Amino acid sequence: MPPSPSTTQQQSNPPTGPPHTPAQSPSLPPPRHPPRHPPTHPPTAAPITTPIVLRISAESAFKLFTASPRPFAPILQAGEHGEPLPTLDLNTSLQLHLVTHSREISSPNILAILPGAETANDSSFTPEYVALSAHLDGYGYGTPVFTDKLYNGTLDDAAYVALLLEIARTQSEVKLSDRPRRSLLFCIFTGEEKGLLGSVYFTTHPTVPVKDIVADLNLDQLRPIFPLNILTMEGITESTIGETARTVANQFNIQLRPDLEPKRNLYRRADNYSFVRLGVPIASFIFGYDKGSREEVIHRDWYARRYHKPQDDLETPIDFAAADKFNRFYTALALTLANAPNRPTWITPNH
Repeated sequence: MPPSPSTTQQQSNPPTGPPHTPAQSPSLPPPRHPPRHPPTHPPTAAPITTPIVLRISAESAFKLFTASPRPFAPILQAGEHGEPLPTLDLNTSLQLHLVTHSREISSPNILAILPGAETANDSSFTPEYVALSAHLDGYGYGTPVFTDKLYNGTLDDAAYVALLLEIARTQSEVKLSDRPRRSLLFCIFTGEEKGLLGSVYFTTHPTVPVKDIVADLNLDQLRPIFPLNILTMEGITESTIGETARTVANQFNIQLRPDLEPKRNLYRRADNYSFVRLGVPIASFIFGYDKGSREEVIHRDWYARRYHKPQDDLETPIDFAAADKFNRFYTALALTLANAPNRPTWITPNH
C-alpha cells in the first residue's frame, strides 16, 4: 500500500567537517542496470578522490600568485568567461592552521504520491511510479556579496520546487479514473548542495519498491533567462526517455540536444544520479544555446554574477514566457511517461 499522499522522510546526517565539505553517505546497493560509466570509487555522497578545495579572499589570491609565472587577474577573468584555465606552479609555500566545527543535524525529504488511474481500475495492479524531483535546500546565510548575505536560491532550486507543488495541485484536481495509469512520485530532496544527501538517503531507504520506479525527471540547473528554443538533456542517449522527450519537445517547438560540455559533469552532479545508480532511467534539462550567441552571453553572465550567490533572487531577469513554456513541456513529458503502455528502458548494452 503506498504512503499517504503527504509524507516526509527524516534524514539524520553524521557530523560533517568544514562548511561545504560533503559528508559521507550510506553505501548504495549494486544497480540492477549498471550505469554507462560505472563509478570507480565507493558509492558515497562525493567521490573520495575529490581534490581539496579552499575558499580564499581575493586579496589572498593575489598574494598567492606573486611568484607565479602568470598573474591572477587574467586567470580570474578567464574563469568568469568559462574559458579553459591553465595548470601552473605557484612557486610558493603555504602554511595553514585549520579549525573545524561539527554538529549533528537533521533535515527532512518531502515525499508524496498521486495515485494513477490503474490503481483505481484494478486493485490487483502493482503500482508503478514516475518520480518527479527537485531539491529544497540552498546555502542559507553566508559570506556577504554587495552587503547581501542571504543566499536565496530562487532558480536553484526554489522555482522548481514550486513547479512540483503546482503539478501536484493541478493533477490532484483531476478525477482519479481520468489520470494517467502510473502514479506520480513527488520527491523534494534536502541536502543536494552538500553532496546529493537527500536523494542518496531516499534511494537507500525507498518508500516504494525501486523496481517499480520507471523514471526520474529531475529539475535542477534550469535558468529561464532567455527565450526557450533549445534544451540540453542529460541522459538523452541513455534510455528511451530521450526519444519520448524529443517527441514531446517537438510539440512545443523546442530542440533537444545532448550536453555539448560534458566536462561539466552535470549528469552526476544532480539528484538524478542517485536514481541512475539504482538502474532507474532519468532525464534532466538545461536551457541551451548556440555557441557565440546572445543567449550564451546571458547564460555565462548569470553564472558569474548570480550562481550560488545572494543575487540568485527575485531580481533575476526571468523570462516568464520561457519559464511557462518549459513548465508545460515538463508536465506534458511527465504525463506522457506516466501514461505510456511500456516503461522506459536503457538503450546502451552497458545498461
